[in-house]
Amino acid sequence: MIAVRTNDRFLKIADVEEIFSKNLGEEETWKIYPDIKSMMPDKDKIDIILNLGRIREEDIKELDNVGWIFSYSAGVDKYPLEELAKRDIILTNTSGVHAKNIAEQVMGAMIMYSRNLITAIKNQEEKVYDGSIPVGELSGKNLLIVGAGSIGQEIARKAKAFDMNITGIKNHVNNDVPEYFDEIYATDTLENHLGEAHYIVSVLPSTDKTRGLFDRKKFELMDPEAVFLNVGRGDLIVEEDLIQTLKDKKIRGAYLDVFPKEPVPEDSKLWDLDNLIMTPHNAGTTPNYFSRAMKIFLENLKRYRNGEELINTIDYDLKY
Repeated sequence: MIAVRTNDRFLKIADVEEIFSKNLGEEETWKIYPDIKSMMPDKDKIDIILNLGRIREEDIKELDNVGWIFSYSAGVDKYPLEELAKRDIILTNTSGVHAKNIAEQVMGAMIMYSRNLITAIKNQEEKVYDGSIPVGELSGKNLLIVGAGSIGQEIARKAKAFDMNITGIKNHVNNDVPEYFDEIYATDTLENHLGEAHYIVSVLPSTDKTRGLFDRKKFELMDPEAVFLNVGRGDLIVEEDLIQTLKDKKIRGAYLDVFPKEPVPEDSKLWDLDNLIMTPHNAGTTPNYFSRAMKIFLENLKRYRNGEELINTIDYDLKY
């Protein structure tokens, strides 16, 4: 039995009912629940959970028959990964669903800096017509993508259309360079490449190894004209170090869509920086999220019932 947990906001009940009725027919039994607690009367029947929200370790211990959890988000830091691994429960996510829209937002931010649209917008607000503001191009510039997964690859695809030179950083490197990348290197070589990049984009997940990765040392290694962009997780940066770096103009600027604390507090020093673009964690938002996520879920459901390998399976050792 499939249990669908949703608050009817990000994942609409009516949408689930429509697509499940259309695609599952009478082959699968399914039911929608507002929370984990409400699943308990049916816990012996439930073997699959399509989940939105946090699941606690004690919840997993109660759900004896669950073999697969489909996370309706790419991030899995709200799951008790050790307990899931211990119970041999498969966890999959929606990785790749956000790729197109996040890549568009990254390109938009880079264009804001390359064509100096930031200054143009400020001048417009002040009714200043200044044709002498400096502008540049993305063509020929070096882009460093830290995290060469599905989102990083889509950013590379779009950036290559702007004739950028693209270097990727990823955990596991072999002899194959992913399409649209010019070079690919292991994560432990990151510091060797920061100084060569005009734009550094972080799309990493939150893990024990990535939290606080971008600290004062990393920012000091960047070129003074570099722009740092983070669309991964907010805890990838040491926020105070980035704030000081931007305040001291040690790099040209930054774009942040994610933050260690969300919503960003009104008294945060981030609001006062004139070389920072901020968006409210909406790079991953798209009207196509549901249809793309359900395509993955339905394919995985077929594979799960057939005993085949699932798409986007989380590696519990890597935690993504």
